[in-house]
Amino acid sequence: MKNENVGNKGEFMRYILVFSILAFFTFGVFAGDRDKGDSCTSDIQCGFGLQCTGGVCTKKPEFDHGSSGKSGKQCNHDGDCIGSGKCVSGSFGKKYCSGN
Repeated sequence: MKNENVGNKGEFMRYILVFSILAFFTFGVFAGDRDKGDSCTSDIQCGFGLQCTGGVCTKKPEFDHGSSGKSGKQCNHDGDCIGSGKCVSGSFGKKYCSGN
């Protein structure tokens, strides 16, 4: 007796393997691999204590001890962020204080 489903199972496993490899290389976003001032699309891309604000990783307010409290706020130049890092470009041309 010949099992007709054996060939289909091997072909299915081949598709799963190819899909898994493609997914691994396509979705190359690793959690927490970006530092403050780096571009991002979601909070999970930013490192510990950072959040994605307007397309740039900025320090979370709860981890912003001893600064002016401007981390994550919009700015025009570094002078607007005194005590809260640098003014870095985010998405859509907006700039944000990166945090200390």
